[in-house]
Amino acid sequence: MTATALPTGPVFHGVTEEGDRRFYLIGDHRLLSCTTVTGVIAKDALLRYAANQSVAAVFEELPAVVIASRTKPCGNTRRICDHDNTGRCDTCPCFRCKACIANWLAERHVENTARRADEGTRVHDVVEWWALHGEIKPYDDDIAPYVKAFQAFVAEYALTPDSFLLSEALIVNRGAGYAGTTDGVIRICAAASQAAAKLVSRVTGVPWKKAAKLGLTVDLVVDFKTREGEKARLYPEQALQLTGYRHAPIVRFKNSDAEFPMLPTDGGLLVQLRPDGVTARLAVTTERTYRRGFLHALGLTKWLIEEGPAAVSAHTFVLPETIAARQRRAAKEAATEPAPVAA
Repeated sequence: MTATALPTGPVFHGVTEEGDRRFYLIGDHRLLSCTTVTGVIAKDALLRYAANQSVAAVFEELPAVVIASRTKPCGNTRRICDHDNTGRCDTCPCFRCKACIANWLAERHVENTARRADEGTRVHDVVEWWALHGEIKPYDDDIAPYVKAFQAFVAEYALTPDSFLLSEALIVNRGAGYAGTTDGVIRICAAASQAAAKLVSRVTGVPWKKAAKLGLTVDLVVDFKTREGEKARLYPEQALQLTGYRHAPIVRFKNSDAEFPMLPTDGGLLVQLRPDGVTARLAVTTERTYRRGFLHALGLTKWLIEEGPAAVSAHTFVLPETIAARQRRAAKEAATEPAPVAA
């Protein structure tokens, strides 16, 4: 389909963030992001990660921690000054007292989480560029292990840029109220390699040698994940994220407001890129997972945003006397308003 033949759709206004929640603004619709939906699920691994980051920082900066334990709070720990980070003033946090060091230790994981998110974004940029242009674009040394793992994945499953039917596309589900950016849809061909044949076999139920001989293919929604640690570790909420992508009815190509039906797919694939290698694992993304898993998480997220605050508000259960007083005041104000002037 040529660019001139693309149908037009509602204008995409962008993304907005409110705290740790992200929304896609498409026309008059404000749609929750898939990652915000799956973020409602408690993640014990993240809690352990945050704790381990603080513990590691204590041992790295042990002399400073000991000194801080004997230093009175400066009183400016939570203060945010107007000047840039290159300057200091009398009201800046001292970063030496007990309160400052304790705050730094508690927030250590935030800095590392931001670093990991930035690395993941740059890795995805490399993957997208390869899918579009067939070559690895220049990249920074800090993400080299993940790029190497991606190249190993491509080689193992004998993928080409044509294997990517979609790359970094926006999926939209106005009816359910969510949207998200999928890493793509990949076509795996059983005849391409033994690994590809065995993956196709798992999806189709056809023995892998026969699948290779027949040249069977499967189309899978894919999500690339970077993991700093070694050995594969995948989580149920990652399957839910893929499920949300797979069951959205609409897709938009990057930098376009044109909308199309989402491509039919045979399942979902998680690809974890690590310094020690790569793991490609099928995920359950069935209708059952969508209805019993993803939509339940979506409903809980909406309730927390729309009704949760009122559930514990002191203003929710109002005394009848208060309601009556409000009604009397409103009636009195209405009675004292001047009558409208006739035309």
